[in-house]
Amino acid sequence: MELVAELRGRDGQTRSVRVPCPAEEGEGGQLRGLRRGLAELQERVVELLAPLVQEEREAAGGGGPRGDGEDDEEEEEEEEEDEGEDENNVDTKASADDPPPKRTKVQQP
Repeated sequence: MELVAELRGRDGQTRSVRVPCPAEEGEGGQLRGLRRGLAELQERVVELLAPLVQEEREAAGGGGPRGDGEDDEEEEEEEEEDEGEDENNVDTKASADDPPPKRTKVQQP
């Protein structure tokens, strides 16, 4: 088995990344091989994108350190909050606007 990622840049240039996923021995070996291949594919895609991200940052304004780093900390906190919501499958914005759960009446004998 093989995983393939195709990255297309703004200039229309396409880059392909191929990672083999050999099945491992034992029960669930194919899944373990796939997980390892996926991790390797992710690493290779990050390596390809890192220089492009740096270019974008520099083009957007400076690219150097932002001073005290408070903006970075705030962004990290927001990402952690978002991840926590995703893990619990809870969308606090949607649930706050939803009507309360329907109540059922219980009849007394």
